[in-house]
Amino acid sequence: MAIGIGVIAGLIELGLPAEDLYRAVRAEIRSHEAPSDIVVVTIDDATLNELQTDVPDRKLDAELIDRLFEAGATRVFFDKAYVDPTNQASDAAFENALRRNPETYIAVAPPIEEGVNDFAALIPSEQFRGSGKLASMEGQSAPFNLGYRFPTESSFKGKVIPSISAGLAEYEGPAKEYRLDFGIDIHSIKRVSYIDVLKGRVERSRPENANVVVGQTFTGTSDMHYEPLGAKVPGVYFHALGAHTLREGVPVDLGWMPALLFSAAVLLWQARQIKPSRRASAAAVAILITVPLGMDYISIGIDVFPGILCLGIGAVRLDRLAQKMFDETTGCLRVEALEQLQNDNGMSVFALKIREFSFITRNSSDRVITKFIEEAIKRLSATETGAQFAFHKDTIVWLRPKLQPNDLSDHLEGLRALFRTGVGHAGATVDIAAHIGVDENWEANMRSRIATAIQSAEDALHAGTHAIVADSEYLDQRDKRLSLLSDLDEAMARNSVQIAYQPKIDLKTGRTIGAEALLRWTHPLHGAIPPEDVIAMAETHKRIDDLTIYVIDTALAGARLARHINPDFHIAINMSAVALTRVQLIYDMTFLMSKHRVPAEKIVLEVTETAPLDDRRVAAVMAGLREFGVQLSIDDFGTGQGALSYIKRIPGTEVKIDRTFIGDMLSSAESRSVVKATIDIAHSLGRRAVAEGVEDADTVKLLTEMGCDHAQGYYFAAAMPINELLLDLSGKRAAA
Repeated sequence: MAIGIGVIAGLIELGLPAEDLYRAVRAEIRSHEAPSDIVVVTIDDATLNELQTDVPDRKLDAELIDRLFEAGATRVFFDKAYVDPTNQASDAAFENALRRNPETYIAVAPPIEEGVNDFAALIPSEQFRGSGKLASMEGQSAPFNLGYRFPTESSFKGKVIPSISAGLAEYEGPAKEYRLDFGIDIHSIKRVSYIDVLKGRVERSRPENANVVVGQTFTGTSDMHYEPLGAKVPGVYFHALGAHTLREGVPVDLGWMPALLFSAAVLLWQARQIKPSRRASAAAVAILITVPLGMDYISIGIDVFPGILCLGIGAVRLDRLAQKMFDETTGCLRVEALEQLQNDNGMSVFALKIREFSFITRNSSDRVITKFIEEAIKRLSATETGAQFAFHKDTIVWLRPKLQPNDLSDHLEGLRALFRTGVGHAGATVDIAAHIGVDENWEANMRSRIATAIQSAEDALHAGTHAIVADSEYLDQRDKRLSLLSDLDEAMARNSVQIAYQPKIDLKTGRTIGAEALLRWTHPLHGAIPPEDVIAMAETHKRIDDLTIYVIDTALAGARLARHINPDFHIAINMSAVALTRVQLIYDMTFLMSKHRVPAEKIVLEVTETAPLDDRRVAAVMAGLREFGVQLSIDDFGTGQGALSYIKRIPGTEVKIDRTFIGDMLSSAESRSVVKATIDIAHSLGRRAVAEGVEDADTVKLLTEMGCDHAQGYYFAAAMPINELLLDLSGKRAAA
């Protein structure tokens, strides 16, 4: 479109005033004096005053001609048509002078139409046409008098006659129309007064070997025209200026097409770039502005307005397109730009998620954030040669040629190695954790593939793994999870997600002192869904808060019923550490405790190990819960995050020994030692020791001897619905 607008602008000369104005400015820049080989004889106020006349008599014009040629003039031109006869003696004298001096030219003017005014042709009387030569005083001004064009010749009664300027310049080339060069200072053109020539008051050297043009310059003459960016100047000087223009070098006018072609080439080149360069567009405009000035010195004219218009419109459109494609803050492609690409079966889509990106850059300026992203991308570029990177929120996305499974595995390890050292940020080195998602679903469109890669990186973060490759099997499983997730929402809304209660036994008394609330969900199509799968799914898809509140609400409702039978009954609830990152949990807990009237000290939150327990947010929430009196238990102690150092750092009241150690106690001395050490450590810190997964009497006996406080497992009772637990607490279940 921009090129088309440029073509139209050139064809209709849309920018002609601006073009002429710029030519005038360039002329001012290179202004220089005119040579002395062309002289203007001025019919000025001094001449008229001394002759006491309004117009010199033709007899005086005849005398002027003789004196000029006697002084060595080569040619003499009159910027006057001599249309009507005057008195016979004067006309005869002038005619004779023309015959004596054959290189004398009198002017002819063609008819002119200016708006509603029509001016007839000015043709010398036949008496003079047969005696002297003719020259055209035709010329044309541009709009606002910002430029002038003169022809080198005109046609008169079937004959070709030179223009005054061409005759003065002794031009003999092909017919053409040219622009006057105002780089030649029109005020420096050599001139002598008409009266001084007649009176012999002019040095012979002034007109010698010069071509002379005679014209009116007196005050009140109608032959006055504005020079560009200047004042009014008598018309005779324009003819002299035209002659100097031709003598300095016959002007070549290239028109508007070269500049437009240059602009079109720049735009087409820019359009092929992934990110158009503003500097390149600015440089191209600078070339269009400066090159014409240099070309003026060698008499080559070029119109640049259509080219500048084309380049300006095109550059703006490309820049707006770039703004849609590139993020101004980071300088990276927008993900939307990658989404517009055609799917390519030979390309894999990668997404690298920077964990806690917002936390790392929380107090940083846009420039510092950009530097951070650039550093991360610089590292990726070491292996992803030629890739274009997009940035979305906290994730870098790019495409690369697909790899065989073994090569892909090695490549992912290589990407992991790139971020093992810290990244410079805000004057410091920051350790970042990167999780990668790869889409290899070749049949999907690019938008879907990018979304899958980003989601896979998110899944890798929540799963605590370095990378996830989203192949067809993974996508099937994900679709199943999404379907289950929708069903889970509906099941919670219908209260069809169940809570089972596994009794906790005091090993000293053998009495049931509480129960652990365990999640149970039986899907109508897929059957029983393992609790750990439900929790992982809820964490991944940001449903863990809803699920946590549902479980706490339901468990406390059951505990309230159990406390009617046993006021000392306490309820233990498994808690995802991801849910513990939310401060709102403290307020939700206090509301639900009040709702079900269960004291805080009768509630035990068992923290699972699906997120790091040393997270500062988790620690803050735990401290808040302890202030309200809620008890905390370190679940599955002895595996994963449950290291000894955590017992000191978490304000817990209970330590649960993992079932894997309990199950091996009778056959493994090592497991017995771990269990005994854990019990002793818990007691030394004033905390209870709880064994889970107890399945036989010998294990119960051994735990009792070691001093373990509480236990739970199939030996005592499996997890049961609330109604069975209530029967068990009341002692009626056995009778039933």
